[in-house]
Amino acid sequence: MSTDIQLETVNCDLCGSDKSRTIYNLRDTLYQVPGEFTFHLCLDCGLIYLNPRPSHKSIEALYPHVYHSFRSPIDQEGLPIIRWMRQRKISKRRHLIEHYSGFQKGALLDVGCSTGLFLNEMSRAGWKVWGVEPVTVAANFAKQYFDLNVFNGLLEESPFTPGSFDVITFWDVLEHTFSPKSTLTRASVLLRGNGLLAISIPNWDSLERRLFGPYWQGLDPPRHFFVFTRKTLSDLLDQTGFQIVDWRCEVSGYFSLALSLERMMASKNRYFALVLRKMANVPGMRLPFEPMFMLLNWLKKGSTIFVFARKTRS
Repeated sequence: MSTDIQLETVNCDLCGSDKSRTIYNLRDTLYQVPGEFTFHLCLDCGLIYLNPRPSHKSIEALYPHVYHSFRSPIDQEGLPIIRWMRQRKISKRRHLIEHYSGFQKGALLDVGCSTGLFLNEMSRAGWKVWGVEPVTVAANFAKQYFDLNVFNGLLEESPFTPGSFDVITFWDVLEHTFSPKSTLTRASVLLRGNGLLAISIPNWDSLERRLFGPYWQGLDPPRHFFVFTRKTLSDLLDQTGFQIVDWRCEVSGYFSLALSLERMMASKNRYFALVLRKMANVPGMRLPFEPMFMLLNWLKKGSTIFVFARKTRS
């Protein structure tokens, strides 16, 4: 992985203001991308964003081949319990799409599709699927292993025809985009009338964020360029032509909690962080925590929040 990172200075993507205050100065303790990265709070609209941040030319350097979203296909997992947990997560997302879209089949675009696990699930269920993935190694895997139609680049550069899709998904992706406003504007153009937008993002209101502060996995510098509150995401969706249908917490926070703990440990002792990573993957380790995660999700204080919205502009 190249470590040549070019930085650029930006204004707030939501309101355009250059007025902000620093809230965190952080380093990448998980994958050791060099440098210090600063999160700012916009004083005019409240958006939290990285500034300065890596430029478009540096994107490949931010995501090593061992990046956790680039994991092997589910059927290659050695432990049955891990296969079951990963399949359960993918199946849950399919059920959510079917529930909120009202379709059992349709045309779906997954933005930031990574290695194509979700697209493969939807394709097997009868959907027509396409993906967008800016990281070449992940896009190539999705195309070669699952034979998926994946555009290697940014959504704004994609060649899709306006009004092509019934559903567009951003699973743990919007915080990685260079301009959420232009990305969602493009998504609105590509959706059919009354089409469904599905987003999952780190939950700023989570108990985990309050406990871990600068070590919270939802920050993940320098890969996360933005952190959204419910207000700033609501404002963004309104500006880009969407109306929110529902908010919900819907996944276990176990691995997010483990990564936050690992970040905290890595800031003190790298060896203990590696031990923690191995312990977190021991089968059955997460089970005692599940009742707590279910309660946090019900209170909307879980690690990840899901947002479903409808296109309102033609």
